[in-house]
Amino acid sequence: MQRNLLLVLAVLACALSNAVAFTPAESLPALRSFRFSKEYLSLRMSEESPEKVVVCTGPTCSTKGGKQALKFFKEMAPAAGVEVDTMKCVSECAECGLGPNVEVHAKGAEGPFYPIINDVKTVEDVASILKVSVPADSKQ
Repeated sequence: MQRNLLLVLAVLACALSNAVAFTPAESLPALRSFRFSKEYLSLRMSEESPEKVVVCTGPTCSTKGGKQALKFFKEMAPAAGVEVDTMKCVSECAECGLGPNVEVHAKGAEGPFYPIINDVKTVEDVASILKVSVPADSKQ
C-alpha cells in the first residue's frame, strides 16, 4: 500500500512538473506562492498609498540595488505619508535572488504576512508602490 502511494505521488509530481515546464509563466499566477509581480500587486492594492514599506537591506538585495531603492523610498515616502522601515531579510531568504525586495503594508491590513514586491530598483518602481508621481529632478 505504502509503495503504491509513493508511486502515485511520484507520477503526479512528474506530471505537474511537465505541465509547469510547458506552460507560459504569466498563466501560472497561483504557482507563484508569496512572490508578487509589480503588475499583479498594483491590481490588488487600492489606489491609496500603503501605510508602510519595509525595504530589505540583506546582502543580496543591497548589492542588487536595494540601497538605491531605500534612498528613493526615504526621499519620496514622507510626501505620501508612508512609513519606511528596513529589515535584513523581508522574505526569510526565500526570494533573495529576486531582489531587491520590498514588503508592502496596505492601510488597514493585518499581518503577519504582507505582499513582497521583487526587483524594486528604479525611482519609477518606488513611485508606483507609493502611488506618487516620479519627481522631475530624480536621477537613477
